[in-house]
Amino acid sequence: MSFCERVQTVTESAIAGGALLPIPTTALVVEQHGLKYLVRVLDNLKRKDEARARLKLAGSHETNPFLPYDEALYVGEVGEYHRCLLNKFNVVDHHLLIVTREFEAQSDLINLRDFSALAEVMAQLPGLAFYNAGELAGASQPHKHLQLIPLPMAPFAETPFSEQLRSIQDDIPQRCDRLAFNHAVLRLPSGLFNDVIEAGSRLLDCYRHLRAMLDLAPDSPYNLLLTRDWMLMVPRTAERWQGISFNALAFCGAILVRDQAQAEQLREAGIMQALVAVSGQAPDLSGC
Repeated sequence: MSFCERVQTVTESAIAGGALLPIPTTALVVEQHGLKYLVRVLDNLKRKDEARARLKLAGSHETNPFLPYDEALYVGEVGEYHRCLLNKFNVVDHHLLIVTREFEAQSDLINLRDFSALAEVMAQLPGLAFYNAGELAGASQPHKHLQLIPLPMAPFAETPFSEQLRSIQDDIPQRCDRLAFNHAVLRLPSGLFNDVIEAGSRLLDCYRHLRAMLDLAPDSPYNLLLTRDWMLMVPRTAERWQGISFNALAFCGAILVRDQAQAEQLREAGIMQALVAVSGQAPDLSGC
């Protein structure tokens, strides 16, 4: 059974057994100042209270859902130090968690073992990987875990901001002047994931280059996002803007809100302005 087949099989079994509890949403495409965003709103009134309860439980630090993990959500081991689980409270189908087998803190730096495990998964299942480094960056659990969701994010060909991010020509850290929030981005080498061992090492190098460009302290909160084509890092100054929580996905243009009122609140204030408010303004804009 291939990795993708394993993900599908475990997903079907977990849904049938009630272990997987998806959070239903309605997706809206919002266009502002030449950029498009994917705004997901918690679904109809009958399911809204249930979805809110699931979000609250997903963010609870009272127990560690990874030690012990729910066997119904177990996809498999990844290398010597990680395992792959389904995200119990998923908004997107086949949302995967790449979790350290032993406890490590989510605020710790991503290391070679983490990137090697991520490369092993991404070589088999292309998608968008992301990391929320600490509570200010939107982390819901203190146990270290990287995340991966399949692409594309319909109706987009990849992600809402991919047109801007894929336009980067050089594999050196830079800023994209279409994205006003503080960030650094670089293009990944073509065919990188053909060699998983090399990919882990190169991803670590890219990660360090982005951290250096942003001059992040070891304990600074940040979000990291990457596909097979690019890697993006965003420093964080706040976890919420006017009651709306943002994790890494917000910085590729995908945002989850609890109700239509929050969606309208974002529309009126400007989504990019909200992203700037939780990350800072990008200085010395240049690049794509």
